This record gives sequence, C-alpha cells and structure tokens, in this order.
Amino acid sequence: MQRHLAVVPSEHDVDQINRDLIAEFAMRMDVAPSTRAKYRAQLEEFRVWLAHPGGGGGRPSRLLTDADAGDVHCFMAYLRTDDRFAASMPAGSRALSASSRKSCLASLRGFFRYAVIVRLMPSDPSAGVRTPRVSHTPGLHLTVEQMHLLLNARGGARERIVTHLLAYTGARAGELRSLQWHDIDFRERSVTLHGKGGKVRVLALHPRLVSELRLWLVAQERQAEQCPAIRDARANRDTDFVLLTRNGRQLGVNAIAKQLKRRAARAGIYALEPAHGEHRSHVSPHALRRTFATLLLNSGEPLDAIADIFGHTSVDTTRRHYAFSSAARTRATIESLPL
Repeated sequence: MQRHLAVVPSEHDVDQINRDLIAEFAMRMDVAPSTRAKYRAQLEEFRVWLAHPGGGGGRPSRLLTDADAGDVHCFMAYLRTDDRFAASMPAGSRALSASSRKSCLASLRGFFRYAVIVRLMPSDPSAGVRTPRVSHTPGLHLTVEQMHLLLNARGGARERIVTHLLAYTGARAGELRSLQWHDIDFRERSVTLHGKGGKVRVLALHPRLVSELRLWLVAQERQAEQCPAIRDARANRDTDFVLLTRNGRQLGVNAIAKQLKRRAARAGIYALEPAHGEHRSHVSPHALRRTFATLLLNSGEPLDAIADIFGHTSVDTTRRHYAFSSAARTRATIESLPL
C-alpha cells in the first residue's frame, strides 16, 4: 500500500527508498539532534537486517513498509544475540541490554505509526510486540557527608564553581556549558537553564550558590584583565558564558566532567587509579544530578516538586532514575502508620 509509489521499485531503488523513508521520518521528529541520530541509527540497523540473508528473509527488494509483525518479533530477538551483523559499528555488534532494546522498539513504533498516518502502511506491525522489561537499579549518588567533602575539596576557582553549580541545581553538564551571565538574576535569585530539545527552566538559586557565583564573577573579571580572549568573550552578550576557558570559549561537557572527577578523586570519593597522570573518580555530573534529587526527597520534599525542578513531565521518570528513598525514610514512613 505504498501511496507515493506508482510502480513496484526495482532492487536497485529499494535501498535508496528505504533510506529516504528513514530520513523523512527523522526530519519530522521534534527531538534533540542526538536523539534523532540515535533513532536513525536504530532504523538503519533494521533496514540492513531486513534485507540480510540472516535477517528478514534476505529479500533485497523489501521496503520497510513491507515489514510485518513476524519481522519485528524476529528483529527484537536478533538484538539479543552477540552477533548483530547489521550493526553499523563493529564495537556495537554485541547483544543489547533490555533498555537499549526498548529504545530500538520505540524507534520502530515511531516509524511505523508515521507510515500509517501518511498511509504507507495499513497498520502498525509493532503494535502487538511486548516492550522489553527494564530493571531499574539506583545509580551512583552521594551522601550528605560525601557532598560536604566534595564541595570543600581543594582546587581552582573554576573547578569549584562547576562543582557548586552541579550540586545546587541538579543541572546537566550541557545546561551548565550553555549558561550565560544574563541567565542569572542575582536580584531575584534565579537562573534560567536551557535544556535538551529547547526546553527552558527557571530555578531558584540556593543562597550558598548565590554567594559562590558572586565570588566566581569577581574571579572571572580579574581573569579578563589578564586574558584578552576572556575579556573579549565577556564583552559580547552572545559569548558571555559563566564557564569559559582561557581561550575565551565555552567550557566543554567533557571538561566539566573531568574537573568534577579530579575534585572527587582528591577528596577520596569513589576514586579510581590515575590514568595518563589524571585523577579519576566514578563521580560524574549525572551522579550529582541523582544526588540532588535523592537528598531533596529524603529531606522531606515532595516528589512532584522535584520532578518540576528537573522539568520531567512524568513523576515516574524522577522516581525511577533520580530520586531514591533512603532506608531511614522508608523506616520512618512505616513507623508513621497510625495503628
């Protein structure tokens, strides 16, 4: 039921038609570029698998819109094998986790639903396929004592403000990388964060973070007096970033993570053996994001308020991935039973 095709395509044309269909679908997705690239890669693997002799029958002339429920079931089983011959990268040819398989199925469902909407298919062949069950285990998060050690560890001024921003906002490293001074309102004690997919959040600033930001602003102004590149960046509203390198450029996401890991390693928090002369730790920006949510939850703050801070449309996302009840909170909840 290929609405836009007047004739059955030749084997020579099928590959390009399938690529065009994937590109058309991806272009219409209202998601972050990284997510769009991930979905395209997953659909490309399905495309290659569908035409491979070891995949969907080995018929090169099959369009993606010819796929049926049996193909989707077989593809999901294939993703659990250690020889994913259709994977685009050799390093990615091993079996996928339940979480990754769930993501692949979401890509297929999105594509097939789009194909149904534009009348390229009569129905969605993935509709009856069971979603892989994902077991969620709490990721690394720190205690209050560990956070005190981290915040007060020795290190440079920029490393210190990076750590305080992560600790007191629960922001992603990418959000901090794009943070500019005009996003910070000292009078209202608020900060505007620009997140994934163009989402914008306005958060209240913790009093301690306000103080740290004022000290960092003074330190950066002193740096600008000595460094023309920083001075020029500060003079332009579009490049006046809170976190700048000595070359006057935005501090990269990887640099933010490395600075945090160095500080955590020096503080003795989940430290790893140094590599290439660099201090390392298991502590990451995302670990501090979990810590932020978990500490708020266990101090008595409601889960929905924490979800609002994170910009989550579903409280379940916050509960599953970020905010974890402590044993003390669970015990207190049980002991509060009025019986």
